[in-house]
Amino acid sequence: MRRALQYASITGRRLALHEEEPSLSRDGQMHEGAISAELGFAGYPSVAESLMVARDIALAAYENQPLHVMHVSAKESVELIAGAEGITAEVTPHHLCLTDEAVRSLDANVKMNPPLRSADDRAALIEGLRSGAISCVATDHAPHARHEKEVPFEEAPFGVTGVETAFAALYTYLVEPGLLPLETLLERMSAGPARAYGLDAPRIAIGAPANLILIDENSSWQVTEEGFRSRSVNSWLLGKTLRGKVRLTVANGRVVHEG
Repeated sequence: MRRALQYASITGRRLALHEEEPSLSRDGQMHEGAISAELGFAGYPSVAESLMVARDIALAAYENQPLHVMHVSAKESVELIAGAEGITAEVTPHHLCLTDEAVRSLDANVKMNPPLRSADDRAALIEGLRSGAISCVATDHAPHARHEKEVPFEEAPFGVTGVETAFAALYTYLVEPGLLPLETLLERMSAGPARAYGLDAPRIAIGAPANLILIDENSSWQVTEEGFRSRSVNSWLLGKTLRGKVRLTVANGRVVHEG
């Protein structure tokens, strides 16, 4: 419980929580399952997340207060959130695109908290995003210095970058294969998060602040260290070719990105 509260934040009247029971996740390096057993890594079970999700949904209902669940990773968590009222939730690109199979590479850039989980968990996350049970995509952007990640997997810190590749990764892994409509993805990356945090949803209207992006769906590009503007390059996408590129970003009427 103490660990969970360290990850809590309050926006307006909504409590946003990283859901983790440390007595269950303690020393876990990756998702607990067949692959963790095969690789010999200590497991971090999905119940360490879903147990806390269930507890906090019950407490939110008792207090009649809204709750936002951060970076959902487990099928059981999705089921709990879908059956609750007044709960919003987010999911990350890496949990939507990858499973614990990726850990076979022993690449420390696929070590994150919560960990990559099973194919069934990934399918549940995609369905939750599609149905609206999960209303937001958030990157859980966690930059690390090169030397921190260039160590054996079990010694590396948790965390992966994600801001600069979020749209293209999801367009490539979900939209192009037909797993998620483009319109749904765009809504979950814009209006969905705004509503969860009590902000005005972006809109194109006379007098409204300009918050928009220009997307090139036909662009293919390779993720390289040189392409990052961030000083951290701990990305699971290094060397991958993605489709879809954000050419222009306008935030509050000001051009903040051109590429």
